[in-house]
Amino acid sequence: MPNPQEFVPIFNGKDLAGWHVSKTNHHGTMGNFFVEDGALVMKQYPYGQGGIILTDKKYRDFELSLEFKGYPGTNGGIFLRSSESGSAYQLELAGDGERGTGNLIGELLKTTANARIENLDEIWKKGDWNKFRVRFTGEIPKVSLWINGQKMWDAEAERNDLIGNETDGMIAFQLHWSATLQPVPGGRCCDFSWRPEASHQFRNIMIKELKPEEAMISSSSSLAPKNISPAANSVDIEFVRIEPGKMLVGKIEIECPSFPDTRDVPDESKWTENDFKLCLEMAERDSRPGFWVTMDEPYFIGKYEVTQGQWEEVMGFNPSVFNKEKVGEPTESYPVENVTWEMVQDFLKKLNSMDRIYSYRLPTEFEWEYAARAGNEELLSWSETRKTAWIQQADKGTTKPVGTKEPNPWELHDMLGNVWEWVDDYYNNEVFAGPVPPARGEIHVLKGGSITSDVTNTTYLFHGAGPGNRYDVGFRVVRQLR
Repeated sequence: MPNPQEFVPIFNGKDLAGWHVSKTNHHGTMGNFFVEDGALVMKQYPYGQGGIILTDKKYRDFELSLEFKGYPGTNGGIFLRSSESGSAYQLELAGDGERGTGNLIGELLKTTANARIENLDEIWKKGDWNKFRVRFTGEIPKVSLWINGQKMWDAEAERNDLIGNETDGMIAFQLHWSATLQPVPGGRCCDFSWRPEASHQFRNIMIKELKPEEAMISSSSSLAPKNISPAANSVDIEFVRIEPGKMLVGKIEIECPSFPDTRDVPDESKWTENDFKLCLEMAERDSRPGFWVTMDEPYFIGKYEVTQGQWEEVMGFNPSVFNKEKVGEPTESYPVENVTWEMVQDFLKKLNSMDRIYSYRLPTEFEWEYAARAGNEELLSWSETRKTAWIQQADKGTTKPVGTKEPNPWELHDMLGNVWEWVDDYYNNEVFAGPVPPARGEIHVLKGGSITSDVTNTTYLFHGAGPGNRYDVGFRVVRQLR
């Protein structure tokens, strides 16, 4: 193992300073992260798919040293060069050293650097702390892993597999399922039987930054704006009229099985009386009746996300990562992305100067959700979500042209998936919106999920916190008479 004096601690063993929980993670944001006995402990509620916690700082070339302890049957990972939503090279963590632990795979990536461990049982310490050391270098990554002082593998990628060809990223830890997996009669793969004691724990987390093996070679194109005519209605954006109405927002119902547990599952998967009591406590604490929101006036909202062609027509340049050069075909109909909330305000200011009849703005969160729901009080099923949303597409390389999935009942496209969409409201530091949006804040809300999202958090009610990833954040606009 490396000399600890050569490494800098990135976890102080007292609190989560220098770390943050992702609010746009594709697997969900139901994780519970805290510090106990000098360790970063990761648990979750008995619903959802956990979450990820990331360093505030990004790293390029480094050696990472840490100790890990897992609970049997759980799943998670160590993410290397991670994006905010968890697109990364991943070291698999399968419970307490179970099959798959230490394998190098892609999380939301189709990687060309993969590795497997065949002899982990020979050196793994069951029920105890195990030491990991990872070396990660190069624009085209080279990765090495040691566990408990033993070299496990070396892997070298054929290319930079990260979305947008990123060359740095955060260190992140994922708790994917805080559960024990048991076979279920009738053909399903597994029953995820929640256990309150299940956790992943990390301690003695240190990093040593290394000098890049090769100098970064970058090129930039001119961002000088083109001359734009001030004529009215010069940008062709389609809108849909949304009629007044009301919706129930933020309703959450947590259901617990009866006790004694009568479900048709193996005996070892059935809930104990303690499990049942804890579930009832959490259901009482976390279930929410929701609240009604009324839209008193009609409004017009973009039928599609603002495209790269529309952005360039207004601003004179295209900031998108998934541009023509990256995609290999014209991308005028692809959603614009890689835009901050402030960049969107500049776009709106310029668009408003070009139109003497209408004015344009971002929707409020409730305007966005009302339009996205299109009168639907229930969340979409998984199959319905996949019909209307480009999600889990990161390994296929890019965002997708707007309007290529089925519209919702009000003829709006891509309200879910493709790119996260900025709205006007400040973020409230909660998983869901409150009845009254904050009057001030530091960051704004993202809605709808993106190509990196999972079906479990591609929903109307979920709201993320910007800025998210640079390559999957866009927006749509609201139009009104001056």
